[in-house]
Amino acid sequence: MSTTAICCFYEAYPPASGAASVSYNLAKFFPGDSLLVQLGRRDQKFVTTDGVHIVTLAGATESRRERLTRLPRLIRRMLAEIAKANSPVIILEGASWAIYHWLLSLRLRRTAPQRKIIYHSHNVEYLLRVQRHGQAVARFTLWAEGRLLRQADLATAVSEVDRDHFARLYGVRPVLLPNGVDVERFAHPDLDAVNRMKNLYRLDRQTLVFSGFYAYPPNREAIDFLVRSVMPALRKRCPFATLALTGEGVPYQEPWIRNVGSIEYRDFAAFIKGCGIAVAPIFTGSGTRLKILEAMAAGIPVVATQKAAEGLSLIHGEDVLFARDTLEFVNSLTRLLDNPELAAALRDRARLTVAQFSWKRLIRDVEPSIFTNELKPQLEAALAHA
Repeated sequence: MSTTAICCFYEAYPPASGAASVSYNLAKFFPGDSLLVQLGRRDQKFVTTDGVHIVTLAGATESRRERLTRLPRLIRRMLAEIAKANSPVIILEGASWAIYHWLLSLRLRRTAPQRKIIYHSHNVEYLLRVQRHGQAVARFTLWAEGRLLRQADLATAVSEVDRDHFARLYGVRPVLLPNGVDVERFAHPDLDAVNRMKNLYRLDRQTLVFSGFYAYPPNREAIDFLVRSVMPALRKRCPFATLALTGEGVPYQEPWIRNVGSIEYRDFAAFIKGCGIAVAPIFTGSGTRLKILEAMAAGIPVVATQKAAEGLSLIHGEDVLFARDTLEFVNSLTRLLDNPELAAALRDRARLTVAQFSWKRLIRDVEPSIFTNELKPQLEAALAHA
């Protein structure tokens, strides 16, 4: 089978964030051979234990200005790696600034017009920029994101909500490719690794877990809410409840916080399995939350806002418990901590539900659209009205 090239302007392997996990799992489960071209701290090439070919190009930096300065050279190097692989399908991972992928797609159209370009959006980027940046950056993103969708042979969206946003903003309704989860990895991690994580980080059934980098505004809002509002109120009812936070940059230090930083990829599933309840108080942003799917696959109950579960069609009281504010979060968490039967019922139902979000199943369903031109006329028709 042919090699599919997957391009990231960030480090997707080892996965240390939701975006990285999406990109790496796409490479892992995509049919045939996969080449993952990513930016990192230093040049390297290797093959992962999952059989994914990784090419890392030195170019990761915290400065957008510095990256823009280096961008022409980085794009030339990406194009060279894609040419070596002779990939007929090139997937652009949309978790970085749309301007990068727009410029890459321009060069691809000039140098390899016969290759199929797929824009795999992780969210509606313009909406994120409006919330996080000034008008200039937001407007530039709106312009670049629209042109990127026009240049791609196929575009995907993670939810019906995002599809509606794309239709409103650009007149385009992409193919649906929801975010998924490596169900087997989270459902059956090595038991010795689970016990090691529990002992190392003092995890138990009263440990709440939230995964995500503090620098990302929706995560920062969620962590602030948990630390300042939810946990003080919860501990009055359940004094042994603790909160485990994975990801870098968390500024809080409390005896009941397990501030563990980034967990290595090989240990992450075991870490989640060792916790008692997953919490996802997400109030802003777009896309879908991998942290919910990972917890469901691991067999631990979830308390989340409906915003966090956007696009997942989960049922309150069966798959998860939804909560809107501090009081509802505390009430739901107390119910689960005091009622192991309820926690078990949620766990059992969630394991059945999460099977539909298996990466194998999701990619199998969308694969015919990627390898045939059936949807191209529909996409072109939609773009004609943009």
